[in-house]
Amino acid sequence: MDVFELKARLKAGKTVFGTWSHLAYSTVVEIVGASGLDFIVFDLEHGPHSFADMPSLYCAAEASGVVPVTRVPGVGNSNILRVLDSGTRGVMVPHVDSAKIAAECLDSMVYGPSSRNRGIATLTRSSMFNYQNERIHLDGAAGKTLSVLMVEDRQGIAEIDAICDLPGLDVLFVGIYDLSQSLGLKGDLKDPAFQKVFRETVKRVADKGVAVGAYAHTAEAAEPLVALGVRFITIGVDGGVLRRGYDAIAAGVARWR
Repeated sequence: MDVFELKARLKAGKTVFGTWSHLAYSTVVEIVGASGLDFIVFDLEHGPHSFADMPSLYCAAEASGVVPVTRVPGVGNSNILRVLDSGTRGVMVPHVDSAKIAAECLDSMVYGPSSRNRGIATLTRSSMFNYQNERIHLDGAAGKTLSVLMVEDRQGIAEIDAICDLPGLDVLFVGIYDLSQSLGLKGDLKDPAFQKVFRETVKRVADKGVAVGAYAHTAEAAEPLVALGVRFITIGVDGGVLRRGYDAIAAGVARWR
């Protein structure tokens, strides 16, 4: 799958599935691609990745048929600019807690006349350093970028309607763990107060015609999200999936040790 198909599926109301990358190795990315998942999110907020790691990881993702999305370390034009110029096909911005910040983030993902827009540097990996295609690159960049904004606290939830009204937003991702912490629940996702806020938020975003994103530990845990209308679902973290597999092996051989 490429980013054009991913965006088209979301626009058509279909659901896409991906995972998180915390292991900055190309081989792991290739395994994710071989599995048939739709996208992989490289986590520069909580993960160990450096900006220097990213071009080779993006290359591995695209070569194996999985769309590379990058969660930047935080709100800021330079964070967004660097991953775009390095070749990511999607940008995820954490802790977007107002419509003003959301607009600034979306502006940073596209070329334009404002100082808030993406700065122009055509000889980067995103254009494959081709000095002959500058105009093609500049004109087509917006269409090949998936925009994902994360709402993770009470303030962001309060402004969610205004955020969803902004042009250029593809996915509104609900950061469930930080949201639960903002509600005073510290990760208790089963608490009725959290479930109420989460369900209401999903409905509000979906009613605005924007795809809703959220996380699930496993495919089984993703089932209620799909039923609820969440359409951009990250399942597991590469390191966690590896740990789960080896835990199962260790448990299976424990009786012979």
